[in-house]
Amino acid sequence: MFHPEPWAAAYINSLEKEGARFEDGIAILGILVSWVKSLPARNLGEVSGSTAAKRMETLIRKGIAEMNVSSAYDASLPALETAIRFLVLAVRKNAIRYIDQVINEIKKSLDKKNGVLTISAEYAITPDGDFESRIKEAIKKKTGANKVEYSGKLNKDLIGGYRLRIGDTVMDASIRSQLSKLEALLAVDGGH
Repeated sequence: MFHPEPWAAAYINSLEKEGARFEDGIAILGILVSWVKSLPARNLGEVSGSTAAKRMETLIRKGIAEMNVSSAYDASLPALETAIRFLVLAVRKNAIRYIDQVINEIKKSLDKKNGVLTISAEYAITPDGDFESRIKEAIKKKTGANKVEYSGKLNKDLIGGYRLRIGDTVMDASIRSQLSKLEALLAVDGGH
């Protein structure tokens, strides 16, 4: 089983050691990963080993010249080099197929470090206009987060109520959830 956490920590540590900006490191890594995924006839799950890593590094460096990425990030060449080395290592260690998980973990780690809390909401009915700002303020106040990033969407499968995901915690205040809890309670009490 693959664990993205050590890979994310290694990338963040490498950026720190090189004195690169984290935002540049994530942006550049995202650009390079998108480019690598767009390569014709490349299945990321089948690209591994030292030879493949050397080929990948050559392709990435040629691609950077074509994409003009280096001039866009001249101020952060250490981030660019770190991203290249990281991708080459992922190919060598047969972890490139998990790169999206690693990137998500990097973002989560940096959000945590910067005091950014991610919230997603699902609701049965679109809430009123200031719901988002009220929920963001309440959570910011309750958790002490520096910033709250919010995304919400309508979920037709909910009968009523909402589900709120705050970081890795889920609060389920949906009618369906309440009915399931009531049903379980009645089943237990009905057995006496």
